[in-house]
Amino acid sequence: MKRVNKVLAAALAASMVLSGCGAGTSKTAESSPSEESKGAESVAAETKEQGSKELEGTLVYWSMWNDTEPQGEVWQEIVDGFMKKYPKVKVTVQWCGRDNKKILKPAMEGNETIDIFEYPFEIDLNEYVLDLSPYVDKVYDTTDGKPFKDTLIPSLLITPGTMTGRTDILPAVGYKPWMSLFMYNRAIFEEAGVTAEPKTWEDLDASCAKIKEAGYVPITFDDAYASWLPGMYLAREKGQDWVQELVKDTTGEMWKDEAVVNMAKAFEDFAKKGYFDANVSGNKWPAGQVDFGNGKVAMYYNLTGLPTEVADIAGPDFQWGGFSYPDVTDGAGRCGKEDPTGCTLLAVNKNTADPELAMEFVAYALSKENDAKMVERAGTTPATVDTQWPPALANMKDALELVEVPLKSGGDIASNPDLSPTISENFIKLAAGQITADEFVANMAAAAKR
Repeated sequence: MKRVNKVLAAALAASMVLSGCGAGTSKTAESSPSEESKGAESVAAETKEQGSKELEGTLVYWSMWNDTEPQGEVWQEIVDGFMKKYPKVKVTVQWCGRDNKKILKPAMEGNETIDIFEYPFEIDLNEYVLDLSPYVDKVYDTTDGKPFKDTLIPSLLITPGTMTGRTDILPAVGYKPWMSLFMYNRAIFEEAGVTAEPKTWEDLDASCAKIKEAGYVPITFDDAYASWLPGMYLAREKGQDWVQELVKDTTGEMWKDEAVVNMAKAFEDFAKKGYFDANVSGNKWPAGQVDFGNGKVAMYYNLTGLPTEVADIAGPDFQWGGFSYPDVTDGAGRCGKEDPTGCTLLAVNKNTADPELAMEFVAYALSKENDAKMVERAGTTPATVDTQWPPALANMKDALELVEVPLKSGGDIASNPDLSPTISENFIKLAAGQITADEFVANMAAAAKR
């Protein structure tokens, strides 16, 4: 594969209730004689406020954010701004939070009115997406005379296809590009004498030992992301394709593979050495990341959006760092080359009554002005060309630039929804020292056969 990093790096290096109302129509109109009679200054002011088009209709936007989150607060401003700019448009927001991935598909199947939505990459909504290919070639009010696609970081028009498996169409446009890294507290690393980011499992082991000796907890995680740690270990050793086959196996035999044994024993070893926080057995999101943000724990494997989620806890002086999941003993040198990367997917329902109005909203939402608000206020990575990164993520530039092969979160270990909870449950027990590596393997082999 050609280096995706050069496309992604431009994106990253610069970084889930049901209700609705009917969708309406949009109209594009030229200036009328009555407008001309208002005088040049009046018309200019109105044009600046309302844009060059007169839009009319209703839209329903389903958001993966909560309205109290920084991202949700910015989105509310975007919605308010769009309705102010186009007074004849009404936008209704359904704040779904992370439950979006649980309730969106049933809502779609029930013909709920949804025009625009954030596509949770964990589920398949491909039959509901509008192909945006012809729409991103168009000029919109907020694209400064350029085609919409030319205002966005290039990867945000590529990654949606790889994330959803629909590379034959453009199923969504991306914003808030992200990557999974071992996020770490640089101040703790420095105090503990960890002078280099771990590249191998042995490096990680040695770093954890120093951190523990310095009086800090090396690693924590939450239930929501527990499976990512073993999933990435297996992806490092055998590759993501193998992990995807593993979770589909119904014989249980693949769970007895040496790679699974190696992974389980590696984490059993970490548990015995006290590298995991004592609370991991009961950590319900966001308990673990709170412990990380308040300086108790040195590392938390998560997305590059973590600084935003713990900003109020960590404070402005938190020294952020991030490194690629290390290579493992019997791996193939994938560290820094293969990592979970992607973006938040903003899609349009193919059943929307007014795709043109929907895309005017999308283009407005992802305008340079609104993108800058999202970067500044929510600490996200930018979506638009030439927009600066938030300082908290600036030192992760190297890790972000090196990615050649984009993976799915946790090496896609959660892709079988029937097995995923069992993987998380047993890994949590393993990391907490409640079961052995052999018991983990036996439990998973038995669960896969059910």
